[in-house]
Amino acid sequence: MHPLHRPLRRFAVLLVLAIPVSFIGRAEATWGASTPVPPRDAHSFEGTSAACEREPEERSEGAVVLVVLDGVRWQEVFGGADRAVAQARGMNPLAWAGPRTLMPNVQHLVETRAVALGAPGHGADISATGPQFISLPGYLEIFAGRPDPGCDSNDCARPPVHTVVDDVVASSGADDVAVVSSWPVIARAASADVSGLVVSAGRKRVERGEVLRADEATATLLDGGARTRPFPGEGDYRPDALTAKVALRVLASRSPRFLFVGLGDADEYGHRNDYAGYLEAVHASDAFVGDLFAALDQMGARGRHTTVLVTSDHGRAYDFMSHGPRYPESGRVWLVAAGDDVRGHGLVAAATRHTLSDLAPTVRALLGIGGEGQPIPELVPSLATPDRP
Repeated sequence: MHPLHRPLRRFAVLLVLAIPVSFIGRAEATWGASTPVPPRDAHSFEGTSAACEREPEERSEGAVVLVVLDGVRWQEVFGGADRAVAQARGMNPLAWAGPRTLMPNVQHLVETRAVALGAPGHGADISATGPQFISLPGYLEIFAGRPDPGCDSNDCARPPVHTVVDDVVASSGADDVAVVSSWPVIARAASADVSGLVVSAGRKRVERGEVLRADEATATLLDGGARTRPFPGEGDYRPDALTAKVALRVLASRSPRFLFVGLGDADEYGHRNDYAGYLEAVHASDAFVGDLFAALDQMGARGRHTTVLVTSDHGRAYDFMSHGPRYPESGRVWLVAAGDDVRGHGLVAAATRHTLSDLAPTVRALLGIGGEGQPIPELVPSLATPDRP
């Protein structure tokens, strides 16, 4: 069994047998229990095991999976449950006392094969450029490699400037890109025209559906997602449990060179001021990261040379519930990167402050694509240029 996963087998079997909707309703948490929920099995999301159904191509170029956990704070990633926030809500923070309990898969990666930026006391921080510190401006910055000063809300109508997605399409073709997200608005940030891309954003937005539905398992997941209720989000939001399944199935069936995965339950619970739900969503997102690496480990050379970047589009205010221009502390984020092309592991002290704008050039460099911007040298030292350490 893969070292990232130490599941209870009976619990994993129940998850596999459950119908998709059963993942959506969150059971009431029992806080203060002496034994926290264990990490999920690599097969807890349908579609993960499918990675071994196909013989992966032995391709020389690398691949990138960029995972954004919407609104997940650096405090929980590096410290576990926030004692003050939990106690203010009548919760026992010991239920998620530390990062190894809350995010065991991410922490195992950092200890063995991943580099982490943004931990307190470890060099300069990483943040959204702002000053908005809200989701759509954050995603526009991530994809474009620069902030958009004209976007100050989640309803920006104008299309983004040239993005890293456009560069991958120009280099490898539209079939080498896939965007899968819980929040449908993310599709608007990925490219000015996503109609030619493989996209599953929210419950109903699908681009190139004929390509996705060519895989029967993916078609079933898309149909299930369209029927489910959006909680903890609203409108056409698709809960993370189903988004995670779609993302893993797309990875297994298509092996895109650039896969974007956006999970948003944590932010939705944050806006509900539901810290218990937020922590559960963070823990479930961590299980997805474990499933993702289990799938990559079955994909031979392609999996080994896939770099996974995990980050957030914004943080949260000290009061936990809020974020935005009134709360500059909510601009601070974090970044974890892992893969054979990432050198070293552990909490790395960044020599200079990084922003979300640095992600796009880092993705380009990892994929061997030229473009504007400076990649993050602390992740892959070979990407450093003479003017940066």
